Amino acid sequence: MLCKIAELLVEVPVVGDMDSRCTEYICRENKKPDIVVNDSLYRKTAWPGADRPMLCYMESGIQFYTHLNRFQGIMLHASAVELDGKAYLFSGPCGMGKSTHTRLWQQVFGPAAQVFNDDKPALRCIDGKWFAYGTPWCGKDGINQNKKVPLAGICFLKRGETNVIRQLDTFEAFQKIVSQTRRKFRDPEILDLMLINVENLISNIPVFELQNRPEPEAVYLSYQTMHQKAEEMGL
Repeated sequence: MLCKIAELLVEVPVVGDMDSRCTEYICRENKKPDIVVNDSLYRKTAWPGADRPMLCYMESGIQFYTHLNRFQGIMLHASAVELDGKAYLFSGPCGMGKSTHTRLWQQVFGPAAQVFNDDKPALRCIDGKWFAYGTPWCGKDGINQNKKVPLAGICFLKRGETNVIRQLDTFEAFQKIVSQTRRKFRDPEILDLMLINVENLISNIPVFELQNRPEPEAVYLSYQTMHQKAEEMGL
C-alpha cells in the first residue's frame, strides 16, 4: 500500500488494520517509495499482550519515524492544533494534558482551531522552513488529518495551580524535544541525524513551557505568547 505521508512516499504493509488507518494517505502515484516499512521486521516480543492490529500500528510507526530522520524530520509526541494557518504543538509526558489543552483550543476558538494529529505528528524542514504533518499514527482516539501546516511553536505542558508560560533556552528545549521523540536507534547514523534535526528545529522554532490549569485562560495565554513570538520571528 503506497501512501504519501509528510510529503514522502511510504510503502506500508496491508496487515493489522493499517489499510483503514491509512485511507486518507493512500497514493496512486507509480513511483519508487522513499520509505519501505517491512513487516517481517515487526518485533512481537516488544509488545507482549498486544493484538495484531496494535502490533502493526506500533511497529510500522517506529520504522517510519526512524527513516524520517533521513529526510530532515523527526516525530514529536504531541497534540498538534492548527489556527489561522499555523501549527502549534503541545507536548510532554503522558498524563500532562496535551489532548485536554488542544480540545480547549477548539472550545475557545471554535471551528477555526483544528487538531490534525493527537499523538505523533511528523515534523520536517523543507527548504529551510519547518512544517508539521498529520500522520496515521495518531493515538487511541484516531484524531488526524492529512495536511501540512507551517510550524509556529512548540509548548511543553506542566500541571500547576496558576497559568505561567516561559520560553525555554536552547539547552532546556533540546532536552525536552529529545525526551519526547524516538531516540533509541541501533544505527548510530540515525542517532546522529536525529540530534542534528533536533538542533535545527530548536534553532528555528521557539519552544516554551506552560504551567497551567485546564481552563480557557491557559489557552489565551499560550496562544497569545506563541503567536506573538512567531510573528516576531517571521514564522
